Amino acid sequence: MIKPDLIVRTYRRSLCLKISKDGSLIVQAPKRLNMNDILKYIQEKEKWIKSKQTEIQNRLNINKDVIKYNQFLFFGKKYLLQKIQGIKKIELTENSLLVPNIDDLDLIFMKIKKWYILNANKILKERVEYFADIMQIDYASITISNSKTRWGSCDNFRNIKLNFRLIMLPHKIIDFVIIHELAHIIEFNHSKQFYKIISTIMPNYKLQQKNIKEYDYLLSLYR
Repeated sequence: MIKPDLIVRTYRRSLCLKISKDGSLIVQAPKRLNMNDILKYIQEKEKWIKSKQTEIQNRLNINKDVIKYNQFLFFGKKYLLQKIQGIKKIELTENSLLVPNIDDLDLIFMKIKKWYILNANKILKERVEYFADIMQIDYASITISNSKTRWGSCDNFRNIKLNFRLIMLPHKIIDFVIIHELAHIIEFNHSKQFYKIISTIMPNYKLQQKNIKEYDYLLSLYR
């Protein structure tokens, strides 16, 4: 029998099952619901739980070198780490991420994170400006964030935040996130009208909405 990794008691009236980025089973349950009823519900959903956990585990296995910092993603492509004597700045070649030849791995990863953030600041902001012009939207500000839970956000003051890890994703997924956040300036919800706005700019947005889930594991990296 599958057992939950975490049970969160809430004021909600119904049970809710969630599979985390690492495949853990999280149960949100009403405060007074007894354990037997929770386990019974889990048993009824066993097929769905195992399917989701297998899907996540396969994804983690495929990307284990990225998770272990042996490979580095940039615009959806994986690059090998290569230490080079004499260079001071990180450089990207066709297949490798070139870094200074130093022994301190923590320092190397810190430099790589800064390199990602530097690129995110330049490239993501340029893409926001590009789509804001097309959509005729006036935003207040753009901030590059280090969120561990979301790729982007937009508040009701028209301030947009974009996760620096977006720079690791394919171009089309990056554009989807940016269009999504800009659309919130017009429709501060997820209504049909909201998605209609997105579809006018990106007709195949549902594909990118699905594809971005393949990269959820990245949100746990570069803490």
